[in-house]
Amino acid sequence: MTNSGTKIIVVLGMLFVMAVPIRDAHAAGLYVRDGVSAVIREFPYDNARVMATAQANDYLEIFEGRGEWLRIKTPKGEEGWIQNRFLTRTMPKKLVIDQLNEKIKALTEENTALQEENAQLQRDSRERNYKMSGFSKELEDARKQYDILKQESSRYLELKSRYDTLQAQFKESSDRMDQLKRENSRLKTSERLIFTLVGGGFIIIGLVIGTLLQFFRAKPKKGGYKF
Repeated sequence: MTNSGTKIIVVLGMLFVMAVPIRDAHAAGLYVRDGVSAVIREFPYDNARVMATAQANDYLEIFEGRGEWLRIKTPKGEEGWIQNRFLTRTMPKKLVIDQLNEKIKALTEENTALQEENAQLQRDSRERNYKMSGFSKELEDARKQYDILKQESSRYLELKSRYDTLQAQFKESSDRMDQLKRENSRLKTSERLIFTLVGGGFIIIGLVIGTLLQFFRAKPKKGGYKF
C-alpha cells in the first residue's frame, strides 16, 4: 500500500471518530432510514391526514411516542406523527460520507494552504540565505579592509613617529644653523669694522705724515755758509 493510500485511510478513520459526537449531539432525535421516505400524519394512526413527507436521511426531533408512532418535527418546521419503523438512531451512511467529504475538503484546502505557506517559507528562507550570503561576503570584505586599515594605521603611526623625530632634528639643525649664521654675521661685521678702522687708521696716519712733510718743506731755511 502506498503512503498516499495509508494517509487517506488514517484521515478517514480520524474523520469517522470525529463524526461520532455529531450523532450523540442529536440524541434527542432520529434519522429517516436510508432509501426510504415516510409520510407524516396529523394523528398517530394510518388513516390520519398526511401533513408532509420525511425524506431519507432527514433528522427529526422527537417530542413523544405512542406505541409505534412518534410525534416529530422536520428540519423545515413541519410537525406530525410518523411510524418509528422508518427511523433509526444511527446516522445514515450518506450523511457520514457527506460530513467526511466536507472534512476531507476542508483538510485538503487547509493542506493546500499549508503547502502554499510552506512554499512561501522556503522562498523566504532562500531569500534570507541569499541575503545572509551577501552579508557574510560584505562582512568578510569589511574585516579585510579593517585588517588593511589596521596595518596601515600601525605603519602610519610608525612613519609619523619617525617624521616627528626627523622634524625635531631638522628644527634643531635649523636653529643651530640660524645661530651659526648670526655668529658668522657678527664675525663678518666685526671683521668689516676692524678692516674699516685699520684702513681709516692708515689713512689718518698717511694724512698726518703728509701734513708733516708739507710742513717741513714749507719751513724757511736758516742762513749760513754756502759751500
